[in-house]
Amino acid sequence: MSYRNNKLAILALGASLLATANQVNAFSSYANDITSTCDAMGYELTSAYATDSCAACHGDSQAKSAYSGGNYEYFCTPPVVAVCTDTDGDGYYVEGESCGTLADFNDNSAAAYPGAAEDCGDGIDNDGNGLVDSADPNAIGCEVACTDMDMDGYSIEGGSCGAIDCDDNDASVNPGAVEVCSDAVDNNCNGLTDTADMNAVDCPLDCTDNDGDGYSIEGGSCGAIDCDDNDAEVNPGALEACGDGVDNNCNGQVDTADAVCQSSDAGGDQCVEPWWRSKGKRRHDHRKDCVTIDDGDYADSDEGNHESDDAEDHEVDDESGDHDRYRERDDRDEHRRWFRSLRQ
Repeated sequence: MSYRNNKLAILALGASLLATANQVNAFSSYANDITSTCDAMGYELTSAYATDSCAACHGDSQAKSAYSGGNYEYFCTPPVVAVCTDTDGDGYYVEGESCGTLADFNDNSAAAYPGAAEDCGDGIDNDGNGLVDSADPNAIGCEVACTDMDMDGYSIEGGSCGAIDCDDNDASVNPGAVEVCSDAVDNNCNGLTDTADMNAVDCPLDCTDNDGDGYSIEGGSCGAIDCDDNDAEVNPGALEACGDGVDNNCNGQVDTADAVCQSSDAGGDQCVEPWWRSKGKRRHDHRKDCVTIDDGDYADSDEGNHESDDAEDHEVDDESGDHDRYRERDDRDEHRRWFRSLRQ
């Protein structure tokens, strides 16, 4: 009895193992058939049939018939196709990320979508931030309000309104005005007032004239430059005196180097010291200090010059007396004789 039971048990076990083996082989064939079919179609295997046994297939007559008939797609689930709505054709979908874009907050206007610029004049919230037109500080194309209280053409806003008016209550003060030097106002709004602004007009000249000869050391707007502002006898308006070693007229040439003291005929002129300088006087004489000694008219010219000097000397005589008068005349006679000796 025991032997027979054992034999039955072994037979039952063998049948079970054979059934299992057949089931595995059957599933292997099943899995290959339907999986390859689903993959080829781009579909997913329906979860009810994604099992490691044939129980689902064998328990479903429709599945059994589909498999037997080679209709393997019965076991596959088509992918869900997303619905993407873009009514206004602006490239943004109402569904948003499921369609690969940010969600379109207004699918009735192609001018309204995420990232759009706020257009100041269309009455639409273009960028979806809840602010429309000029209410949005980032809006473009808005009409600019420029404040110009003094009506000088410049406003206080700057930017698209132009250069900033630093005083909108005074029409004479604006970036286009001329800087007036003496009113203590920054007329042209450049931050510089009066003389601090190099472009200011009507500024008083600061000219240095220590010796009071009418010439200064600055030059430019102050006039010709005084080369010695400590000597009133030396300035650009003085005559060059030959022989004193001084550039009297500030032209950079001293004594005979100056054209005033140079000959026009080689060897014919000489530079002599004027008689008034030989007496230690500091009086300007308008005669040239250099004279032509071979000029036939020199004697007449000399006499004419000395007659002029005689008139001046008579004025001296009236104040100094006869003694001074005779002394001055003797000096002149001696001076004439000296000139005549040069002509011989």
